[in-house]
Amino acid sequence: MMNFRKWFSVLMCCALIFSLMSISPEKARAQEGGMGASPSITLPDGTKLVVDAVNAERSENGITVYTRDYSAPFTVPFENDAVVEYIVSGGIVLEKNTNGSKGTYIPLHNVVISASGTAKEEMKAIAIGDALILNGVAVPEQMNRFAVVKGAEIAINKINAYRDENDVVLYDAGYGATTNTNQWGLELIIENGIITGMAKPDGKTYNNSRIPSQGHVLSVQAGSSYYNDLNAKIASGEIKTGNPVEIIVHEETHLASRIAYDAVDPKSKEDNPGGWDSANDKPFDGFRGGDQLIVYTSDYGKETTGTNAWGYEVIVDENHRVISVGGNNSPIPDKGYVLSGHGVKADWLKNYAKLSATVNMNRTAKEMVVMLTPQSSLDRADYRIGTSTALLQKSKDMYMDVPYSKIEQKMAEAKAIRGEIVKLIEQQAYDEMTLKSAALDSLMDEVINLNMESRKVDHRAIWMRPLETNMDEVRQHLKLIADANLNQVYVETWWDGYTIYPSDNPLAPHNPMYKGFDVLQAYMDVGDELGLEIHAWVENAFLEGNKMEQKPEWSMIRRDGADYWEVDGHTFYWLNPALPEVRNFITDLYVDLVTRYPVAGLHLDYIRYPDNYGTEIDYGYDAYTREQFMKTFKTDVDPVNLYPGDKLWPEWQQFRMDIITGFVKELVPALKKISPKLSISAAVYSDFYTNPYYKLQEAGLWLQNGYLDNVFPMSYKLDAQAVVHDAEETLKLAGDLSYVTMGLGPQAKVSRPVLVEQAYETQKKGTSGSAYFEFLSYFGDQYNVPLKQGMYRNKAIVPFSNPGLSVKTILMEMDRKIDEIYVPNEGMADAKSYKKDLKVLVNQLNENKTIDKRAAKLGRDLGQLMNKLSKDSSVHAQVKERMIFDLKYADHIIKIYNNKNYND
Repeated sequence: MMNFRKWFSVLMCCALIFSLMSISPEKARAQEGGMGASPSITLPDGTKLVVDAVNAERSENGITVYTRDYSAPFTVPFENDAVVEYIVSGGIVLEKNTNGSKGTYIPLHNVVISASGTAKEEMKAIAIGDALILNGVAVPEQMNRFAVVKGAEIAINKINAYRDENDVVLYDAGYGATTNTNQWGLELIIENGIITGMAKPDGKTYNNSRIPSQGHVLSVQAGSSYYNDLNAKIASGEIKTGNPVEIIVHEETHLASRIAYDAVDPKSKEDNPGGWDSANDKPFDGFRGGDQLIVYTSDYGKETTGTNAWGYEVIVDENHRVISVGGNNSPIPDKGYVLSGHGVKADWLKNYAKLSATVNMNRTAKEMVVMLTPQSSLDRADYRIGTSTALLQKSKDMYMDVPYSKIEQKMAEAKAIRGEIVKLIEQQAYDEMTLKSAALDSLMDEVINLNMESRKVDHRAIWMRPLETNMDEVRQHLKLIADANLNQVYVETWWDGYTIYPSDNPLAPHNPMYKGFDVLQAYMDVGDELGLEIHAWVENAFLEGNKMEQKPEWSMIRRDGADYWEVDGHTFYWLNPALPEVRNFITDLYVDLVTRYPVAGLHLDYIRYPDNYGTEIDYGYDAYTREQFMKTFKTDVDPVNLYPGDKLWPEWQQFRMDIITGFVKELVPALKKISPKLSISAAVYSDFYTNPYYKLQEAGLWLQNGYLDNVFPMSYKLDAQAVVHDAEETLKLAGDLSYVTMGLGPQAKVSRPVLVEQAYETQKKGTSGSAYFEFLSYFGDQYNVPLKQGMYRNKAIVPFSNPGLSVKTILMEMDRKIDEIYVPNEGMADAKSYKKDLKVLVNQLNENKTIDKRAAKLGRDLGQLMNKLSKDSSVHAQVKERMIFDLKYADHIIKIYNNKNYND
């Protein structure tokens, strides 16, 4: 056997030598690279060209490929007639360079193909957007954003953003004064390339490092793969103050990618099987299925895509440029199209389809190609300056109350930066170009926000779990809130089965994390200093993860007998609101709270049952509740055996909803008796108006019965349309019986422009303002920045607490706008009579103890003024609309006050 193997090996070697001798040199060159022997390029027509060198001296008659491993950032200069060079990203040709005076820039994660001599002729047909295949050429996976600490490279995945799980974030002074980070991480303060301070992890103290004006903070979350090594080196003293740190940030300037799309204008199951919801035998919204990319053109036959909030869309114009990014249910342009992605294809759109990127659709291959180059930065600048100019003109045409001179100043600055971008592109100074492009984007974002009105009567609330253990921490956080021009803090006062203040109730002890510190009193004291309302946010029967061991008989019971609620792998506990002793315990706790602390309001959260799916995951099946149901309906049917579709199922649902409603009905007068001006508000499920059964929360009835002073639909959604719909439906139910403050979700990672749109558009529908969940997300992801630039640039008073002053402020603002906007811009021919009318009303509202009662009598006068305006043809239609809107807001405040004080 051994001899046979030896002879067989010799025979094969001879055969291989013979075959190689029989192949011509030209044929051998063309076949090289097919088995990985040497690198090559495959052209769109299938032709394969051999690469003569990689990252070496340019071949005089062939192809040389350059990557970022080359010794310089540019290829060697060349004579224009002798060489042509192509920048290729993701296999897509992005640029063609025939001007060799400086060579060609080698972008990060890209290659440059340099063709000379006959190779230049072989590649002459290659065009921008063509797809090439590089065989045997390794493109280095270099980090473009990283820090070097004690020789170790630490990848940075975010800049100036909220530090979430596993993140490494780089902060500079553009973010703010401090990082606002929690205790779960470590931070290095870096100035002039040297560590000057550290936030060492102890699991208790917030990192929240000072950001130097001319430096950075490197913030590493505890879940990051770098954390343990850095923490150990800090503990051992290997990393200490005085150590050098190098920060490297290169933004990608050349980017291309391609991906298959799933359907164009799908209208049936046959058009897109993946867009069909087989479980419910209907299409998904917009016929867009999971992990799909759908193209919508004007042939779709609808004005918008009709998609739900769980995706991402970009709009492409007739010039193949991306002109809008983000959101869903987008308008479909006449001559362009919308790309709508879900799941992995939504992520692809976010990563590649940037504003002003070029998009090509290959219908034959069912493929989209996206390309981003330095020219895209210039196109982006032109587009944004053009749209901002149009926006400014629209504001003028609508007689908007916005800072026109400041907007024009920002526009001038943007145009100057645009000129700098042109020069930097010519110089191929792309790192500087990206910085200038970012600065222009920042200016244009600010211009958008400046074109939003900032009213001075508004609910601007934020939810906050207090983790402070001393007065300095409380003052720091509340000052941040006050500086953002918010005016209400909903501080979590009863959570996880503990109070945040010293309590004598053994079933509701003071949380030991505070070590005796009365954080609620601290909030009250500092809030009073800063002009912030402090509301006690309470969680009623929800104990979070802290089971009340002293009273196991008070537990909420699941259908299967379990006494807990499981969500995403976490276990939670509830008290049973059907038990009189539980309702008494909660009521006594709140009565004691509002007696001892003059909070502005009590905010009811989790005022419901756990999520109700009508299956085994359903609650309220303790013996007492079941017996009460059977007794009430005179039936021997045990609710534990009831399911959707059974005769008594609706009654069982309603019975449990009535338990919650009955508790609210009992609680409100008990609290109002102690503190008549106390605001009673509730955070409710956003879809309560159509599906109260999901959480057994009949909040619509609470509104109609006048139990609530303010309702917060928790509309934590990713698009604006759905939030606006929630606002419209809630306003219908609330009428003039309650304020509506929209609960918006920074914690859901809504994009900043979309969250601002949610707040602005719902305000225009008639809401009294917005509340943000929650503090860390709001400031960590900098939602405060665009809101303070726009909607919140002016401070505002709270309408519920100050109805008389609110009405007076609205009327005085109307008078100011007549002088500063309406008359100078020829929106009113004769303003004297209107100014006189407003002056009469304002004079009736001197600020004293009776201002609210006097404002309550102005409803008829406001109605007469609205009627006068509606009939006055000398007032421009836009001015008329704006003035009537203001008067209706004032009238709404008066009616709510009257309904709360005179219709009990």
